[in-house]
Order: sequence, then structure tokens, then C-alpha cells
Amino acid sequence: MKRWSGPSLVRRVVLALLLAFLLVWAALVVREFITFKQPQQHREALAQAAQMLASSLDFDDAQRARIVVTAAENLFNRSRRAGPFPHAGDMLLLLEKADGTPVYASVPSSGRRIPRTGTAPDQVTVGGRLYWSAIHETPAWRLQVLEPALGDRDVLQFMGENLLPSLFIAFPLVLLPLWLAVRRGLAPLRAFATRMQARAPDDFSPMEAQLKYAELQPLGMAFDGLLSRARQGIARERAFVQDAAHELRTPLAVVAAQAHVLANAGDAQQRVHARDALEHAVARASHLVRQLLTLAALEGGAARQARPVELVGISRDVLIASAPAAAARRIVIALDSADRVDAVLDAATFHSVLENLLANAIAYSHEGSEVVVSLDRDGERVRLRVSDNGPGIAEPDMPHLFERFYRGRGVTASGSGLGLAIVRQAVDNLGGEIGIGKGLNGLGVAFDVCWPRAGRVGEGPAATA
Repeated sequence: MKRWSGPSLVRRVVLALLLAFLLVWAALVVREFITFKQPQQHREALAQAAQMLASSLDFDDAQRARIVVTAAENLFNRSRRAGPFPHAGDMLLLLEKADGTPVYASVPSSGRRIPRTGTAPDQVTVGGRLYWSAIHETPAWRLQVLEPALGDRDVLQFMGENLLPSLFIAFPLVLLPLWLAVRRGLAPLRAFATRMQARAPDDFSPMEAQLKYAELQPLGMAFDGLLSRARQGIARERAFVQDAAHELRTPLAVVAAQAHVLANAGDAQQRVHARDALEHAVARASHLVRQLLTLAALEGGAARQARPVELVGISRDVLIASAPAAAARRIVIALDSADRVDAVLDAATFHSVLENLLANAIAYSHEGSEVVVSLDRDGERVRLRVSDNGPGIAEPDMPHLFERFYRGRGVTASGSGLGLAIVRQAVDNLGGEIGIGKGLNGLGVAFDVCWPRAGRVGEGPAATA
């Protein structure tokens, strides 16, 4: 009973079949009605009856003719009462001699006379009721035969009731094999669901279900694809946690050590030195946690808000925020752009890209270097370029440049190794591309980023630097 109380595929099939039968029934009724109405318009059968009866009066005896017509009238009406329309009413007959002398006339219940018509079949009203009239004339007689006109409602009701028994017999005969086919067709799906329920919570191996029906095969492939993405996501998260724990171990150890030194310092100079080291370790740990959260948000797929933004103003804000770090190392940073560059994207994601590229350039360039941020439009794309004239990137480091926690060979600058990984993920979320080339005057390195001006609205995660 529960199966029928909620959404059910079997119920939908049964209801669809019932609807199909109703439509077939209605179509057959309409077809039969149209077929019935076509000969009705000409009243061929009525005209033939009038002709046959008039032709049988091949004598001049009025009394004998009256007896023949009366007998024919009784025969016609008995046949009608036993037919499909027993309540349609009796036929009326009017017999006259060729000179117009009345011989016989049926008397309707109203007692009114039967009006005369032409020889062609026509409609007349007798006693307030509509009749079809057919007249046939011979050298001796003039015979008029009238048949009650059937209403469309009566005809449709008769035809509908006549077809229903056949449909009632056909419905279960069609429903049974269809129900069996649906039930057998869904059996692999029920087995598939049983296998899913029996799996362990941490089992993400492929189902590899043998769904032989073409309609069910995409479901099996889609589910295996989902399991594959889940495996990759879990593996990525495990690696992320392990890397994060490894990277946090060092600053936390420094924090613990310097806190111990600060607590046991014997003079003011030791306390100042321990406090500075402690603040540096806390800042490093805080930066690392912030970078980890940013990368997790980028990779997590949280919904972002793409909207029209002006990128030059955002770029100026990033450069202003980076100015103290650049000034501390006597690095000159500059912005080369048009007065205004508009795009549709998530502002926080763009901010994260530029902030991390600029921070990377400042951190790894020599003191006294120069960093230039270029921003412009190229048709329907926006291009961002961050160039420096620093030491550049060693060739062996290129393949690993965007890996998490990778910091290259011989690097002495402090950092978490997450900045470029964040940039790559953020650029992917913007639907863009990133490339690496030579920097200013052929020295250092330049990161080129481009993406559509109308970004992928509603896709990708929100990134916060």
C-alpha cells in the first residue's frame, strides 16, 4: 500500500495506460460518429426504404395499399424498438394517390398532420419533433416516409457505451504484460540499490554494475563516476591534512620554544628577542592557516557571487596593501592599466589571484627589484600580467610550480608554498588560463592570466585572500 501512496513508476505506467485507453476510446467514438453522420446527411437508407415500399405497390387498389403500408409501418417500428435506439420514436408514413387523394397517414401523438416536402430527403417538424423525410412517387402513388432524427448526444452515448466493453476486456490484457515488463525491467535497478545499501560507509570502489538495459547503463556509469570523484576528493583531503599538519608543525614548534624562552628569560634583551621570534612564528602560522583556508574554499566548490566589477580599482587596493612589504625590501611596484576594466566575475577570487601573485613576486625578488602589474582588455577577455626582474624560476622547478607546499630548490625566502597553488585553483574557477614567461627586460618571471570578461556566473567557489 505504501508503494501506491507516494510517487511510483508502476502507478505512472498504469495511469498512462489508462489515459491512453481513454484517448483511444474517445478517438473511436468520434470516428464512428463521423462515419454515422455522413450517410445521415443524405438519408440514403431512408430514401431506399421509401423507394422499395412504393415500388411494391404495383396495383391501384387503395384498400390493399393501405394494408401493405400499415404492415410495413408496423414492421419498421418493431425493428426500431429492438434496435440500438429503442426510445428514438416511431417512423411515420403518408400514402397518397398520384392525384393527391389521401390513402393512409400515420397519426403522431400530437395529432397534427404530416407536412409534405419535395422528393429530395429533407427535415420536417411533426408534433414538435424533427424528422427526416423521403418521398418516392410512382405513376399511381406518392409515398412519404419519415424517420425521427437522432440527437448527437444520443448517438455519442450509444457509441461510447457500445465500445466500452471491448476496452474493458482489452485493458487488463494489455496491462498485465506491460506491468510484467516494467517489473522485470526494474529488477536490475532494485538489485543495484541493494548492493549500494550493503556497501561499507568507507567503500568508494567502483560498483561496476552490469545493467544490461540501455536506459539504466548511464545511471551505473554516473554513479561510478561519482564514486571516482569521491575517492579523488577524499585522497586530496587526506593529503591536504597531512601536508597541513607537516607544515604547521614547524611554526607551532617555534611558538612553543619561544614561549618557553620568554617565560624563562633572565633579562630584558632575551625577553625582547624571544617576543620578536614568537610574534614572527605566530604570524607565519596565522598566514599558513589563512592560506590553507583559502585553498580549501577554492577547492571545496562553495557557491561564489559573480557580478559586474571594475578591476582597476581592486588592483590599486591590492597594490596599496602590498606596499609596506615591498617597501621593506626596497621593491618598486607599479600598475600599468587602462583607466577602467570591467568584467563579470567574483571579486574575491580575482583579489586572491592578484594578491598571491604580487606577494610571490615581492617575496622571491631581490631587494631593489621592480614588479609591474599589467591589466588590460583583449576583445572579450581580460589579461592580467605580474612581471618582475628577480632571479626567475629554475627549469627543474617548472613542472612543480603550482603544487601545494612546493617551494623550489635553494629558496631562502619565508613562505608556505601555497600561493601559486591558490592562484591556479582561483584561475580555474574563473574559467581562465595561466602561463609563465620571461619577466621585465628578459629577466625574472612573468605570470600571464587571462579569462573571459563575462565569467562563469554561479560556478566555482568563493575565494578570500
